[in-house]
Amino acid sequence: MKDDIIRAVYYWLRDFFWIIIKRDLKKSKNILQSSPDITSEEKTLLDNVSLKINLRDTMYVGGQGKQYLSVGISAIRCIQEALKNKSNDFKVNSVLDFAGGSGRVLRFLKVKFPNADIYISELDKNALKFCNKHLNVKSFISKIHFNEIKNPQKFDLIWCGSLFTHIDEQHAIELLKFFYEHLSDKGMCVFTTHGTLSIKWLEEGKKNTYGIPVASQQKIVKEYFSNGYGYADYPNEPGYGISAVTHHRLTEIAKSIGNWNEILFCEHGWDNHQDVYGFSK
Repeated sequence: MKDDIIRAVYYWLRDFFWIIIKRDLKKSKNILQSSPDITSEEKTLLDNVSLKINLRDTMYVGGQGKQYLSVGISAIRCIQEALKNKSNDFKVNSVLDFAGGSGRVLRFLKVKFPNADIYISELDKNALKFCNKHLNVKSFISKIHFNEIKNPQKFDLIWCGSLFTHIDEQHAIELLKFFYEHLSDKGMCVFTTHGTLSIKWLEEGKKNTYGIPVASQQKIVKEYFSNGYGYADYPNEPGYGISAVTHHRLTEIAKSIGNWNEILFCEHGWDNHQDVYGFSK
């Protein structure tokens, strides 16, 4: 009897919060659709995008639905810029959102590429379960060491937003190798990093210092200017932290991995924050 009551309360609270969040997102969607900065194509995306949110989605902050949706639109803009540098006959038939969380960008990819075979990969099993059920995509579990991921499929498009921003250079090399090996013959990957803007914030120590102590901020800045790749752990989280990489160093790493070309570089192009890269075979 007690377990039944607890279960009933849980489901009532879950549905209640989903209603509150959906109201916020609907209001935010209407605000965005009335914005002169939103194109007619983006308004169509907003019309059709799912507003179902995982209650454990750490990317959604209560009452900030406009920011949540804007980040998704910004990702699509980045991908479209990369597509401009592909041949007209290039078709996106398969998509991977790597480290896609609970689908902040994935929900827009579903609408943008309605006929594509879409996958998400994540460490968080709860996030994968949510995306499988509510966004109707396929999935496979990620690994801390990217060379241990077992998935033979190749993709025409790989999107990776804000993962390089949290890993050291060795893991970044592993991740780029994973992307290269899992692109189709003419496929492209689009991903983001911290760059000059983030370094400026860390140097100033004002707007956004990413929740890391001063000593770590200084370490990142020093390594960024000396080696091209700066990294420091979050407090008490070894192997996971904040990184920043120069354009020169990132392209050096990419060229060492395989025969692919940079087709896009846009400084702080994702949500006016992170640098955006596109590489294509």
